[in-house]
Amino acid sequence: MSFCTDIKNELTEIKTKNCCKTALIYGFALFGRSFNAKRICLQTENEKTAKFYAKMLSNIYGVDVHIKEGGGKQKTFVAEIPSEFDRLKVLASVDFGVYDGSIYRDNFYRDCCIQSFVRGAFFACGHLTDPDKSYRVDFYIKNEALAREFSSLLAEHSIETRISKCGNGFRVYIKKNEMIVNLLAFMGASNASLQFIEASVIKSFSNKTNRASNCDNANINRTVLASEKQRNAIKYLIKAKQFELMPEELKSVARLRLDNPELNLKQLAALSKEGLTVSGLNHRLKRIMEIYEDIKK
Repeated sequence: MSFCTDIKNELTEIKTKNCCKTALIYGFALFGRSFNAKRICLQTENEKTAKFYAKMLSNIYGVDVHIKEGGGKQKTFVAEIPSEFDRLKVLASVDFGVYDGSIYRDNFYRDCCIQSFVRGAFFACGHLTDPDKSYRVDFYIKNEALAREFSSLLAEHSIETRISKCGNGFRVYIKKNEMIVNLLAFMGASNASLQFIEASVIKSFSNKTNRASNCDNANINRTVLASEKQRNAIKYLIKAKQFELMPEELKSVARLRLDNPELNLKQLAALSKEGLTVSGLNHRLKRIMEIYEDIKK
């Protein structure tokens, strides 16, 4: 099973809020194979994705969705709404027709709805390569206008992308590790995000040391887990508007950790402008974590 399949399987387990259901289906449909009165159809290699899509449509709109299996060595699954009446019902729910191939943002009631929309787009046309091989996310999109709108939407949420021509359509892609992690976290794939960070750190470390035999993976894993926990706490404090209330000595260490997620304490201390020792740096990070725990309680 590929890393991309694991991610999509993880995303199907996320409980969708009531306000986000239309946005999720909208992302699925807009970036799927067809989305019009003649045909609403999703084609995917992931059976669980096809079943999830069909279940969402059925539960939200009460429509009948057929799933067909095809393909040779590589199986494909096509989820389609056969009834024209049902198709019109779905199109009307997202006000399809009031725009021309662009993203209709009135379908997004809150920021969480945008996350669900991007999740739906990833289900429909997204692909992520295994991090052991390379770092890349691709969204294969039918027309340039939609590709540019989608790229702009992601940029508004600190996810930088690029666009290139791809056959009869366009590719919105991400190659930077940090941006891929941002995307996974934004979609709610927290486990996949951690796995990706771990894989990329291990790969980077291995390259720098020429795959030395004394590479201690256990230490790397602990560094990755600690870094992820610290950065999540810092981001929480920023979102809760508590970051600026902290002493400057803690804010400087927090910024250092956010800017260098892959570094261990010794490497971070070496970058400190204050000439912090490892012990001093660790003490400040612990104080940040204590503040985070107190506020969260």
